[in-house]
Amino acid sequence: MPDKLSYVQIGEQIQHIGFLKDTPELDETDRERLEQYLKDLASRQENKFDNIIGMIKKCDAYIDALQNELEEIKGNLESWKKNKEMLVNLIKFAYQQNLIGDRPTGARYQGVFRRVKPRLVDNFDRWDDSDKQEFGLLKTTTVTRIRDNVVVEMKEEEVPDKDRLREALVAEAENVPAPAQLVPGYSFTYERRKRLTAG
Repeated sequence: MPDKLSYVQIGEQIQHIGFLKDTPELDETDRERLEQYLKDLASRQENKFDNIIGMIKKCDAYIDALQNELEEIKGNLESWKKNKEMLVNLIKFAYQQNLIGDRPTGARYQGVFRRVKPRLVDNFDRWDDSDKQEFGLLKTTTVTRIRDNVVVEMKEEEVPDKDRLREALVAEAENVPAPAQLVPGYSFTYERRKRLTAG
């Protein structure tokens, strides 16, 4: 039968009985009875402690098992995402090579390609100084302490002016850095075919 008292309640009773046992008014018989009661309480406290630790260990086992399962699920999720991306890129490559039209269809599925904003590849690390002078920005990051406004750290780095660079590439300007380019972008959506072919 489980102990009705909680671990904390048993601890409080041990403390209380320990205090009573040391009072000078008690006779030897009462003191012995309290001693025995203290031993019983200490035994119950040990059992309660073991049960609590047993439950903690059970929690640890479940946490470890779920953690391992979660890591496995994350790994599987990433794997399936990569598989999907690879297959979509295969269809996109066929479209870019003009091997299929912008509305490919199969017996059960149909897809649509749409042009989206081209992706800017700046290749900034290959720019020369004149390109950086023309299309570069100086980015300054300042870290300041709130309490007294003292500058803790200040970092400067050169970065490309992507908006200006994109505009120059679209306008096909002559002074655009040679390594920079716009890569055509396409979105691909797919769904079940509206009319299934017979056969």
